[in-house]
Amino acid sequence: MGRDEKILEVAEELFFERSFDAVGVDEIGEAAGVTGSAIYRHFEGKNEILATLFDRAIDAMLVGLTAPHDDPHQELRQLIDGLVSFALTHRRLAGIWEREHRALAEPYKRRYQRRLRRYVERWTDCLERLYPGWSADRLRTATRAVQALLMSDATRSGGPAGSKDVGPFLADMAVRSLEALGGERNGKISKRSVSTTDH
Repeated sequence: MGRDEKILEVAEELFFERSFDAVGVDEIGEAAGVTGSAIYRHFEGKNEILATLFDRAIDAMLVGLTAPHDDPHQELRQLIDGLVSFALTHRRLAGIWEREHRALAEPYKRRYQRRLRRYVERWTDCLERLYPGWSADRLRTATRAVQALLMSDATRSGGPAGSKDVGPFLADMAVRSLEALGGERNGKISKRSVSTTDH
């Protein structure tokens, strides 16, 4: 393992266990087997380390995604399953991504927001196809809520429950919760919903 990788591995563990603000460069260096000052030969500082971990988190979320499906039901399922897989197989990255986004400093924050926007738009475009008529703000709200649900078990204190069916269970809950978008809207009732029997 290269020195960069070792530093990132150690920082990921420390940021997840103790939070970004509670960990110093010297602590990362000591755990990685280098001096704190030596880290600056590999990264500009703690902020770049966090930004690199965020890049890895988004890469991991995107790796399983193919081109958008013509069928929005299948597209939604792919998005949900991809996030569940990320949360369960990259628990520490998922926890950092969920809890530490406010700690990102400029210019890393702008880069992260650009990448995240593309990912969120994939969700909102899908939901717009399933449930037309909702505002972009409301669809982003629904997206954030569902993503928090899908990440909840993997990132909770004490670690994931470990049940083999937790992923499918959360995925089914996500699909069903989004059916709320097919309910009352502006005084009208939409008959559209995501059918769980299709999956």
